[in-house]
Amino acid sequence: MRPLTGDALRAALGTAVSRVFGLGRDVAIAHVFGATAAYDAFLAAFFVPNLLRGLLGEGGLAAAFLPVYGRAQSRGQPQVVAAHTFSALLVLLPIVSALGAWTARWYVPLLAAGFPDEQLQLAVTLGRWIFPVLGLVSLASLASGILNANGRFFVPALSPALPNVAMIGGALLLAPLVRPSIGALVFGLLAGAGGMLLIQLPFLRGHVGPLPRPWPPRPELREMGKRLLPVLGGVAMAEVNVLVDTRLASYLAEGAISTLQYAMRLFQFPIGIVAVSVATAALPRFARNASEGLQGPFRDALRQGLGLGTLLILPAMAGLLALGRPIIQLLFEHGAFTAHDSARTYAALAAYLSGVWAYTMVYLFSRAFYGLGRPAIPVLTGSLAVAVNIGLDIWWVEPWGTFGLALATGLAGWVNALALGLLLLRRGRGWFPWPPVLGAAAGAATLGLTLAAADRWFLSPHGPWVQVFVGVPLGVAVYALTMRALGLHRWFRAVR
Repeated sequence: MRPLTGDALRAALGTAVSRVFGLGRDVAIAHVFGATAAYDAFLAAFFVPNLLRGLLGEGGLAAAFLPVYGRAQSRGQPQVVAAHTFSALLVLLPIVSALGAWTARWYVPLLAAGFPDEQLQLAVTLGRWIFPVLGLVSLASLASGILNANGRFFVPALSPALPNVAMIGGALLLAPLVRPSIGALVFGLLAGAGGMLLIQLPFLRGHVGPLPRPWPPRPELREMGKRLLPVLGGVAMAEVNVLVDTRLASYLAEGAISTLQYAMRLFQFPIGIVAVSVATAALPRFARNASEGLQGPFRDALRQGLGLGTLLILPAMAGLLALGRPIIQLLFEHGAFTAHDSARTYAALAAYLSGVWAYTMVYLFSRAFYGLGRPAIPVLTGSLAVAVNIGLDIWWVEPWGTFGLALATGLAGWVNALALGLLLLRRGRGWFPWPPVLGAAAGAATLGLTLAAADRWFLSPHGPWVQVFVGVPLGVAVYALTMRALGLHRWFRAVR
């Protein structure tokens, strides 16, 4: 079997390209729309389609499909299972999309109860047009799962860049031509979602057999359905946090939802590259070695994934804390995006970053339980984290606004991570990688303190361009030297 690090880095490369275009998308949106009521309406309209995309697409479907597909590979029948799964989705997804568009008049007001009438009607209209994205992205995600299981990680990780590219074009080119102008983002989103599927189809040759009639369902499909139900709960629990944040933010000042979105984008940038890529590479290994439990290759994959994720995520957290403000100014503070918006966004980003390592662990731990055939456990721990998040949201939204909502999300991630970690410890030990974790913590602290001092004494007088383009290489160099001094480069080489 190829090293986990290699597959994770291939997935990270494709994901990094996608995330860079995601940042470019938000730069274009910030320039054209800023943190305004129109963009708040778009985000509220996109919430439910995005939630279902996590279930039937990027998160849930892969977790339910890959263990079943892995067994089919061992029996020599992967093409048959893949074809039946595609057929079932081609019947199911149009029905779900039509129902979602029809019910937009009810779910959007539930999410954005604080919107004025005109803004609420705009959000409902946008929600009706956005829902077909669900079907396209879900089919693309099934294609990604098949390719991942067959050792292809770069193209599936790259494909989410296409909606970002299309939305950049929509914001910059279509917005002046359509009314309302925010509708340009919907057109770009639909075009990009179709591109996600089309770019992967040529690589599926030989991995998917002829599409059969979807009825009666094969036993494998029924098993996927059973696995999908608890995963549905896990995804829904995660999205309840966003739902509560969105509803409470709709009562705050105009642009509050947009502020959380811009901060969340920067928060998710390292998570998307590091945590998602490592978890994506680890899940097929967990599925193949589940019979061993927390022993042998399964334990090694968990230890290596957690060590690699920690070595990469902690310096990203320290760097964003030290240079987050000039990064936001450089990316967003132009056009319709103001200095006040930058200040609000950085405050929310700093609060979110309190949970960045926790969410990295949650990604990996939950995939470990999926591989073990215990998908209900992440649902239970996620439910506990949601309860904590909602309580902290209600407590902190009035005195602290968007900062309080973001901080509640960060701390809820720790509740989830600690609960999952303790339950994994009950099933076996020896998987926690102490040397890279302690070394990464020391390196991240050194990086953060160095950047904070350099920014205060040398960089800040020269503006955000110098702060970012001198500060980032300086931080990388400091962290690399610290890792070498601590001997962590040998651990990384051993994992490779």
